[in-house]
Amino acid sequence: MPLAYTHESDFRQERNFGQKISATFEFIGVHWRPLGRALLYLVAPLALLQGILTAVVQSRMFGTLLSSTYAPQSHDPRYPLAARQAILGATVQNPLYYLLIPTALLFASAFVLTIYGYLVCCLRPAGAVPTPITPGEVWAVVKRHLVVAFFSYWGLGILIVLGFFFFFIPGYYLMVVLSLFFIVRVVEHTSFYDTIRRCMSLTAGKWWSTFGLIIGMIGLLYTLMFSFSTIANLLWLAIYSTFLPTIEPGQITTIFVVVLTLFFTAATFLLYPPILLALAFQYFNLVERREGVGLLHLLNQLGQAPGAGPGATTYRPHEEGEY
Repeated sequence: MPLAYTHESDFRQERNFGQKISATFEFIGVHWRPLGRALLYLVAPLALLQGILTAVVQSRMFGTLLSSTYAPQSHDPRYPLAARQAILGATVQNPLYYLLIPTALLFASAFVLTIYGYLVCCLRPAGAVPTPITPGEVWAVVKRHLVVAFFSYWGLGILIVLGFFFFFIPGYYLMVVLSLFFIVRVVEHTSFYDTIRRCMSLTAGKWWSTFGLIIGMIGLLYTLMFSFSTIANLLWLAIYSTFLPTIEPGQITTIFVVVLTLFFTAATFLLYPPILLALAFQYFNLVERREGVGLLHLLNQLGQAPGAGPGATTYRPHEEGEY
């Protein structure tokens, strides 16, 4: 039985809300091993670096808060403001804080591009023999877009912040419209400005369906993650009750930050791929509804012989072959 979601025609289809969610989890069910391998090789090192930097910065921030809480002058009504200013000053003066921001953006760029780079490798023409996708193939796509994606995050962030500055409504509108930015960029190789225009064109009249898909996927995934969160909380309570009598408050803070960082890193790897893939299926759905690209591809392939591949067989005239 041939594998699903290994040719371009598997993606370029019109789908309703339920079909997009179903296609997302079907894709993950078929491709989770090679996709997970690509994420492990290309994204996990950056996730580890970001986790270490986040743990160090936040542990120092909580350490400053803890020392301020037990300070002798903490009974002063004006002290909470002074404590917050001390925390802000300690965070801003920490050089690792300025290293954490670009590292986080680089991690986000590599993560999104790895998901969509893998998907692009699946867009094979009809008749092509599906072969396992390697991390090297995905990396070829990632490195082609990585620098542009890194700076695009800054540009998109500025646009959304400006949108929220003007009555909030433009900010929410842009968040939904620009959710398709990276899949459009990776598939169509458009510039920053043209990608934004393309996103606005595709979501015209389909903003609410895109918004509903995002909300539906987030709600579904966070419901599934509730049990994982419960396990993480129980783990933290076990650590806290076990080591509380023997460690200092600052050490408790460090352990808490490390556990919390590990939890959010694991949650990122589990939660975000389905959301990104659902947005990809929404992109293909919108393109197909407006332009019928998938239908044109099928029409162009009429009458063409299937491509030969491993295991191909030559049949005699009286044999039916494979259909």
